[in-house]
Amino acid sequence: MELRTTREMRRNEQLGRTLPKKEESADTSAQRAQPQRQAADRCTLSQQALRYLEEQNRMMQEAAERRARRESEGKSELDLLAKQVDMQEKCLKIAASIMKGNRVPPEDLKYLMDNDPAGYKLAMAMRQEKKDPEDCESVLDDEDTNSAAAQESGGEAASVEPSGASGGGEAAPAQG
Repeated sequence: MELRTTREMRRNEQLGRTLPKKEESADTSAQRAQPQRQAADRCTLSQQALRYLEEQNRMMQEAAERRARRESEGKSELDLLAKQVDMQEKCLKIAASIMKGNRVPPEDLKYLMDNDPAGYKLAMAMRQEKKDPEDCESVLDDEDTNSAAAQESGGEAASVEPSGASGGGEAAPAQG
């Protein structure tokens, strides 16, 4: 790798000035009469050094692109986590209403069953009976009810009644 330093260039310029020239023409003497501008520093690089610098530049650009991609993925992960927290919060509100013995709208029950089946079972098991239960308003947004309707149309709706229960209120005979 060949790099010429500023000191070497200045030394060469000084040597060029001090060495006597064989022929001086009138043009060169006229040019010397005008104030000389200081020569700009130059840096000459070999092909190997140039390739190395280009490779370093390319690597820096790729690192910046990766960093930008990670930041955008981080934002999408945060959005996903925020949606999950919102869903859990709604499920907890629905389950709390059930446990208090209040009447919950059927779409809220469906939402709780789809998104937190264990929470639904726990809420039903811990439900307290009230003589005069209150009607609760839905905690779901329009977005939640639309997504639940889309899921329902895509698949078969689950039955809320326990399996094996008869409509007449009679108990099934015990086998023994």
